[in-house]
Amino acid sequence: NEYLTRVNLMKANKFPEYDTPTKHGKNVVVFGGGNVAMDAVRTAKRLGAEHAIIAYRRTEDEMPCRRAELHHAKAEGVEVLPLVSPLEFVAGEDGSVCAVKVQKMELGEPDESGRRRPVPIEGAIEEIPCDVAISAIGTNANPFAKKIGGKMELNKWGYIVADEETGQTTDPRIWAGGDIVTGAATVILAMGAGKKAAASITEALTK
Repeated sequence: NEYLTRVNLMKANKFPEYDTPTKHGKNVVVFGGGNVAMDAVRTAKRLGAEHAIIAYRRTEDEMPCRRAELHHAKAEGVEVLPLVSPLEFVAGEDGSVCAVKVQKMELGEPDESGRRRPVPIEGAIEEIPCDVAISAIGTNANPFAKKIGGKMELNKWGYIVADEETGQTTDPRIWAGGDIVTGAATVILAMGAGKKAAASITEALTK
């Protein structure tokens, strides 16, 4: 998530000591229902947002985030807005976002995952005032993987195929680990993959 990257790695939380281009809004809306969305909305709240909303296209019970994350977000004053989907960002006179138009949804028939599919309610469009809007909807493999070349194999989702125990890819010169191999997961798993890869690289170099 670009917002979290700028805050945590580029030190946007230490402005003006670090001049990272991230706006600290007073009215923030985050779209998504996973742990990244929770991290983003709680970060915005801690950086001074007076009103922080997390908007999700399904119900609150169907949010894929950990329940503890949702509980803590609410405890920090985050508002949960279920059954809405973003339609359009509205710009103010200075060109910055001033609102987001959302489509109100209702649950229809189950989809392939077994969950009831959110479907639009005809004519039910609302506008949420905000000065910062953050997208935290799903994750995709970084396309850089396709540009590396060599004999490295990617799966059908664009993630790198690597040995689970060593991290070595189908190109013997390249090791990989973390989300680019597993898809969205935890920092702990990424750190573990890094340690396994480091051990495997050391072994390969000392043969």
